[in-house]
Amino acid sequence: MLSRNYYLFLLVHTLFLIFTRIPAIFINTLLMNQTGDVNSTLFYNGAIFAACALTMSFSAQIMHKTGCRVTATVGIIGYNILYLCYILFQPYVGTYYMLFGLFNGMADGFYYISYGQMILDYTDVTNRDSGMGIISTLSAGVNLTVPFLAGSILSAIGGVKGYVAIFILAFAVAFLAMAAVFKLPGAPEKEKKNVRYGAFLRLMGENRQIFYGLLGETLKGIREGTFMFILNIILYQLIKSEFLIGCNSLLTGLVSIVSFWFMSHTFRPDNRRRFMLLAVIGLTGITIVCYWFLNPAMVILFAVVNAFLAGMVEISCYTTFFDVSQSVKSIEDFSPELLAFHEIFVVAGRCIGLGAFAFINTVSGATLKAQIFSLLLLTLVQFGTVFMCRTAVREAVRTAG
Repeated sequence: MLSRNYYLFLLVHTLFLIFTRIPAIFINTLLMNQTGDVNSTLFYNGAIFAACALTMSFSAQIMHKTGCRVTATVGIIGYNILYLCYILFQPYVGTYYMLFGLFNGMADGFYYISYGQMILDYTDVTNRDSGMGIISTLSAGVNLTVPFLAGSILSAIGGVKGYVAIFILAFAVAFLAMAAVFKLPGAPEKEKKNVRYGAFLRLMGENRQIFYGLLGETLKGIREGTFMFILNIILYQLIKSEFLIGCNSLLTGLVSIVSFWFMSHTFRPDNRRRFMLLAVIGLTGITIVCYWFLNPAMVILFAVVNAFLAGMVEISCYTTFFDVSQSVKSIEDFSPELLAFHEIFVVAGRCIGLGAFAFINTVSGATLKAQIFSLLLLTLVQFGTVFMCRTAVREAVRTAG
């Protein structure tokens, strides 16, 4: 049974998803409009990932001293400032997109370390699958409705004013999220410590399941980071319509809701890896089909299949990592360090994936076929994700016995 505090956290995170999702999907198309270069979107997202990981190594210290409410609030304030900058300096996004990406990543680094801590605090091994399923279902609901609404606003208003209207709406919802954070319970009184990365590394060396779980997250990140936005970019190259991008996101959001409902009712710690393997096989198959029959309808079908199957890999890997980490009794004292290292490993994978995609895209002359081939390579790596998750679970069982 999930607690009242879990549902308060769920409210905060849902508001967070709404105000970050409103502009996020269209920032990439805005960059494409202003730069005409797919690689600009890759570098922009890479800057977000890298800044998030670096910021988490610092925000871990703040969370040790103050608790996750403070770091979550700092992250949300950072987003408010970011969206104000988007409104004021929208014509210069294409010129200074790396600075915007770095600041976005810094805000991520404060919010998502709090998010990870709240997942640990408000769920456990017995209810984490259902808890993550609910979060993912609401996330899919946001993905279902918000981009469609934003796309409609863009189409109705048009041009620069449409993008500014989207950022103003996001700015307003961000204030609601910041107010909701203060409804969360305060951190329990405990000794305030400094971050201890050296001690955490020793703990990880003594408990290899943590390391194997982190490697699984790295391999997962190789595909995950690029797929956060690339299918919409490929679709946009085939048919330049923000409204169609919104419709595609509406469709994939609907499919994601079905997928996450299925996961919340079916997935258990003992069957996750089996579903992960089946999902990777399915994702590999649809990528091959899309390579040979590349057209807008096929890309939309690819996005739909990805929406149904990708979460089975990504969320299962995430929950497996937390489960094997919490099998180590002393890990509670190292939660900020664990979350910071988790982000560093995930970001390393995401940057590797983005780098591989950018390299192949550049040497091929930015052809769509080469972009799909890159996605196939990133998907094949996910067989390694399944292997690492299985290895982490076996190691956790071995050390417990």
